[in-house]
Amino acid sequence: MTEAERHSASDQAESSKQRGFRLLLAAACWIVLLAGMKAAAGILLPIAFGFFLAVLSYPLIRLLVRCRVPRVLALGITILLNIAAVVGIGKIAVDLIIAFQRDVPSYIKAMESQINQAAEWLQKQGVEGAVETAHGMFDWNGIVNYMTQQSVMANVGSMLGSTFGTVATAFASIIMTFLVMIFILMEAHGTHGRFAAVKLSGGPDLTSLLQSVSDIQQYLGVKTLISALTGILAGFWCWMFDLKYPLLWAILAFVCNFIPAVGSTAASLPAIIEALVQDGWGNALGIALGYGGINFCLDNFVQPTLLGRRFGISPLLIILSVIFWGWLWGPVGMFLAVPLTMVFKVLLDNSEEFRWLSVAMSKKNVTASGEVFLEDYGLSPEDLEAIGGGAATEVPRRH
Repeated sequence: MTEAERHSASDQAESSKQRGFRLLLAAACWIVLLAGMKAAAGILLPIAFGFFLAVLSYPLIRLLVRCRVPRVLALGITILLNIAAVVGIGKIAVDLIIAFQRDVPSYIKAMESQINQAAEWLQKQGVEGAVETAHGMFDWNGIVNYMTQQSVMANVGSMLGSTFGTVATAFASIIMTFLVMIFILMEAHGTHGRFAAVKLSGGPDLTSLLQSVSDIQQYLGVKTLISALTGILAGFWCWMFDLKYPLLWAILAFVCNFIPAVGSTAASLPAIIEALVQDGWGNALGIALGYGGINFCLDNFVQPTLLGRRFGISPLLIILSVIFWGWLWGPVGMFLAVPLTMVFKVLLDNSEEFRWLSVAMSKKNVTASGEVFLEDYGLSPEDLEAIGGGAATEVPRRH
């Protein structure tokens, strides 16, 4: 081996060591950052909610301005509509939950009767011990006593408390969310010029961040529309089956549809249970099929048509992001899982050290010969046969 080759090998080994050290240091920094984000959830979550609410609302301001409405008035109308929507839906949902809680004991008794009837049928079919197992499965009287003694607002506060702390803190966080949204909307006009000035002053190029905001805006707009359609159709379907609380299940379907992958399924369970205890297994099956058909059609036909192929990270990553943000920020974090993942992907895409993570998050494609490629990385669309999908974020750019 010549002297030049030895120097080259030594330089490569040293470069590899430095790269490994940087990766280790970055991993340690990420752990510290995540611990800080978890500890500061009470502050960061209202800011994140306010930001995404402002991103979703800003197109309404632009529409009103194009219609010759003064910008200040357009801002005021948008803010009032947001507050009215959140407060109105929240008030209706709480009233319906309180009314539903009064009927819980009768639903539990009906559920006990249905399970006992099913156990008796199984016993007749030759399943020994089915009736005894059904009788000993639950302490029905204990469940009734527990449910009737619970306070709805205390339960809601407890759920939010895993993220915000107390009910009072949750209320303060809602106020903070609206304040953040208001000031972001006030400062939104002229953002392009401000970012250009930052670049000219020697700062980072934030153009890709603006593109990410545009993508998030499109995703949130389409997701809100799909969630609204899901809620309307689910509520109408429950009304068709003469359920007592179709409006409550419509609101639940609308809210839970923002949680990818598992939200729509979770939203269908209370309606199915009500149909079961109210009218039996036939209606429960009808409600389940209706929810399944609604979600299948909207998620596989309407949503991809509106979003196009621009959003395409791995469906597995969507599931993992829901689990991760749910662990980090509680149930509320699940609602922001996809938009937050989109922001992180853009940050990774603009980092030389971690761009490979952004590439790994992208949708995969395969050629006829079986070779796997990443979309928009030098392979012509006609040569591709998509094997992945899902609404999540933009595909990686060529570099």
